[in-house]
Amino acid sequence: MQSARYALPALQKFAGARLLAQNARAMSTLKPFDLNANNAVRNGPGGRSSIGGVVATVFGANGFIGSYVVNEISKRGNQVVCPYRCNENKVQPLKQMGDLGQVVLLPEFDIHDDEYIRRAISRSNVVINCVGIRQETKNYSYKDVHVDFPTRLAKIVAESGKVERFIQVSEMGADVSHASRRLQTKAVGDEAIMKYIPDATIIRPGNVVGIEDYFYNNLIFQLSYTIVAPVINNGANKVQPTYILDVADAVVKILKDKKTSGKTYYLGGPETLTMRQIYDHLIDTLRLSNDDTVNLRYELAKMLYKPLDTLRTKLPEFPFLGFMMSSDYAEEQVADSVAPAGSLGYKDLSISPAKRSEE
Repeated sequence: MQSARYALPALQKFAGARLLAQNARAMSTLKPFDLNANNAVRNGPGGRSSIGGVVATVFGANGFIGSYVVNEISKRGNQVVCPYRCNENKVQPLKQMGDLGQVVLLPEFDIHDDEYIRRAISRSNVVINCVGIRQETKNYSYKDVHVDFPTRLAKIVAESGKVERFIQVSEMGADVSHASRRLQTKAVGDEAIMKYIPDATIIRPGNVVGIEDYFYNNLIFQLSYTIVAPVINNGANKVQPTYILDVADAVVKILKDKKTSGKTYYLGGPETLTMRQIYDHLIDTLRLSNDDTVNLRYELAKMLYKPLDTLRTKLPEFPFLGFMMSSDYAEEQVADSVAPAGSLGYKDLSISPAKRSEE
């Protein structure tokens, strides 16, 4: 028993070193690219076994949005580098999205490690940042993830001189003056990126929905498995839910058109709905016999959720501490999250986004 206790850490260390070596060899096989040519669009989209001309590093590749972005890019015959910090089993599905050897997984991702970031983008002509958090934890604050990391990444990309296109996935409603610290830091991070990379493209999608989303699924959990489903300020705020496949398609369209450089696109769905309407739609779709929603005033919600905010920064994550039960989420529910009038969006990318009933 004593020897087994010491053998396990040694085995884990050996496995980790072997995995790093394997990915280092995979990185060495990535094709070089000509900086004088627009490789991101040179050969156009094709099948997964074709040569698309893109070598993209996608930070946050194993997240909800990131995984769909990886799929859309790699299935066109492009190479994708995917930094990750989770268990290897969770990122294995990414390997199947491209042809053999086209999707490279880089373990031990650390947003504070400059050398790791340089290595991750060393052979890429496209960098896409999908990293974000919905709630603060004991390890990461909004500032760490939404401001410090994008700033660090933008500096390194600008210094490299090799990256042709940079896309930042932000969020609709991001504003430096927003009461929500999450959306406030998102906006500050966007500004930092544009400071160092003026021709970067920023996309700000609405609440992204799909099979694995964090929006509908959390609302459904409240309606189906909790005693009550709190609706802040009677759900009067307006949102524009957008389908994940439309967001991923927008990323590809942006890569194919250099005229999108230096611009911000607000990717809102075709319908503007109140949160109350969304709750009613889910209740009807799920065929629930009872409406368990309860109106919760904003001030009371903040007071009730404040202790939970403290728990998140002191304890590991627990299922009952979802991001919708936080004072910052309450702040988000006070203001509308819709595309500004006259802003660029799906129409400018020649995309017809799916309606709520079609998702």
